[in-house]
Amino acid sequence: MTPDSDIAHWRSEIISRMIAIVLVLGIITAVPSIVLAVRNDMWPMIAVDIVALAWLGALWRMRRLSYRARVVNFIAIVFFASIGLMINVGYVAQVFLMAPSVFAVVLLGMRPALVAVAGSGLVILTLGLTGLARPELAGFPPEGFVATILATLNFLFIGSMITLCCGTLLQKVTKSLADLQQFAGSLEEGKNALHAANAELRLTAAAVAQLNDRVIIARASTDPSRPQPIIFANDAFLRGTGFTREEVLGRSMTMFSGPETDPVEAARIASHMARGEGLSSELQIHAKSGAAHWVELDISPFRDETGAHTHWVIVGRDISERKKAANAIHQLAYYDVLTGLPNRRRLMEQLNARLAQAGSAHGALLFIDLDHFKYVNDARGHATGDDLLRNTAQVISSLVRGDDMAARLGGDEFVVLLTGIAGDDAAVAAAATARAQAIGMALAREVAIDSQHYSTSASIGIALLRPGQSADDLLREADTAMYRAKANGRNGVALFESTMRAEMEERLTLERDLANGFRRGELSMHLQLQFDADARPAGAELLMRWRRADGRMVPPDVFIPLAETTGLIVQLGEWALRQACLAWQQLAALGHAMPLSVNVSPTQFRQADFVATVQRQLAETGMPPDQLILEVTEGIVVGDRDGTIARMQELAGMGVRFSIDDFGTGYSNLAYLKRMPLYELKIDKSFIHETPGDADGTAIVRSILAMAAQLRLRVVAEGVESQEQARYLTANGAPHMQGFLFARPKPLADVLAELARLGEAVPDEAGR
Repeated sequence: MTPDSDIAHWRSEIISRMIAIVLVLGIITAVPSIVLAVRNDMWPMIAVDIVALAWLGALWRMRRLSYRARVVNFIAIVFFASIGLMINVGYVAQVFLMAPSVFAVVLLGMRPALVAVAGSGLVILTLGLTGLARPELAGFPPEGFVATILATLNFLFIGSMITLCCGTLLQKVTKSLADLQQFAGSLEEGKNALHAANAELRLTAAAVAQLNDRVIIARASTDPSRPQPIIFANDAFLRGTGFTREEVLGRSMTMFSGPETDPVEAARIASHMARGEGLSSELQIHAKSGAAHWVELDISPFRDETGAHTHWVIVGRDISERKKAANAIHQLAYYDVLTGLPNRRRLMEQLNARLAQAGSAHGALLFIDLDHFKYVNDARGHATGDDLLRNTAQVISSLVRGDDMAARLGGDEFVVLLTGIAGDDAAVAAAATARAQAIGMALAREVAIDSQHYSTSASIGIALLRPGQSADDLLREADTAMYRAKANGRNGVALFESTMRAEMEERLTLERDLANGFRRGELSMHLQLQFDADARPAGAELLMRWRRADGRMVPPDVFIPLAETTGLIVQLGEWALRQACLAWQQLAALGHAMPLSVNVSPTQFRQADFVATVQRQLAETGMPPDQLILEVTEGIVVGDRDGTIARMQELAGMGVRFSIDDFGTGYSNLAYLKRMPLYELKIDKSFIHETPGDADGTAIVRSILAMAAQLRLRVVAEGVESQEQARYLTANGAPHMQGFLFARPKPLADVLAELARLGEAVPDEAGR
């Protein structure tokens, strides 16, 4: 039932009960009244009583009448009985005329009640003036006009006062009941809301308690210098730290600091919290046992509905394994795997730092290349060659002192950075020459490897640090001097001189020829197929080749760095991207649609219109975005990290995929790699070359494969050249493979022919 129907039903019950009560009382009082009236022959009065009771009884039974109709009839019966009594009994019966107005104010409202008062006064006035009922007032004749008027006015005053008082009181009672009902409803709603909130709070608390992430809540102190006590810690936090809930609650968050906690980062966290600011942080905390481990923290202030800061919510994740992996990859990025010396990247950073202060700190760079190392490597094998390189690194490191630095560039090339040499250029040159000769003499001594004695020599070039010089120029000068030492008969030392700049001029000529060759169409793109573990083609990488007009081939590792330094790499990169889209068109037309990878340099990627260029090339050629894989190096995030990652996200949103090329040799910072929308990792061929024979190289490959599996990334192993390497990779993660074992880089026409042949042939076991 609706609220309106409930009210109507309630009102109907009220009037029915009032009619029943008045009917019973009327019968009880009417019986003796009728008896007395019969004895005194008052038949009109008897008729009035009978008619009133009969009318009342009929009204009691007529429940289908509307509420208003029954009330009006009920009041009419009272009027009828009152008039009859006044005519038959006398003016004293006017008290009955009070009842209609009282009933009206209760059952109909104030306005009908006032109408009833006026009606009763009119009845008294009419009966008095007509003589049907004469008033009896002391000092006034009953038939007088004045007595009737006074009686009527007194009745109207008393009747109006009673009616108004009853009406006002009833309105107040009704309003109070309505307010009470509303208050009761509000209490019920509040009770229900409280029950729901408590249930939701219990559910939330249970869910938070079961999270794998560590969650603690601390009460915010109005005084930042005072401890901010912990009031909640979930199960994951207690498991991770070894504390019990009783040991944690009420304590400050500083209880987890220890000797390995970074004080600078801890101070940064405290500073932010003192200002009521949330932050993210990576910090080492200490468990109950004292063991330190890394956690990634998200610290957020909680504010109540008034905006007051009341609590801190801290969510933490254990990132110890991620940190270990990051450190391992950092080691790969900055240090040589074989010798443990700093690698080229680390060297270049140090060179740039030293050159920035070359005006006050003199120094020199020694470029060391072993003489005839290839003979040992070929005659005795790579294991012996590796041992000889490790011995060379140890000898060089033993002669490095102070702030000097030794590094391995690759192969049998080493570099020593000498700093802090006092004097003019002649003095620096003399000191550097003496150090170079000492290193040469030490390297010339015999060394025993597997009961065999080997002796080798080294050609060493020297370049002096000068203000305004770049690291690349310095390294190039030292390299040029080293080749001069080799040209002079090896096992010697040569100092870079200006006359050696002719060699550098040749490089400039090559830079000019590259630009002209590009305009003349001397460059082309070759495709090297990639295969899955079942030796099926799964994609291809586009590689740039340069055949000069005279027919000579220039290696990519020669002309690509030239293009980078001259800025031509942007045009070459856009052209390579176009060639990839066109190559996919031809492959798809012949039923060989497959993902194609193309290298993108950091310079090209940072162009403002790079995203638009990719989008335009895809639209013009019809190549699906998910068939294009852009290969970038880990160093692409150096510089504008947020802008670079945002550009990658935009391209990934179009469907374009990203691959990290030469993974493990560059800027392997997982904090940024995890933010990249990556699809693929390409293991550098230098690691594959050492697999599975070299334990260190194999461990690195296995770690990269495991990490990629956790991150759900596809892996391509580059430089696969032997069946042994392929079998090892297939048994350990089964990445896609690329290398001379499967296919060499070829022009598109040759690749199409090979795909046709592979489609017709059934791969045998050897092929796999």
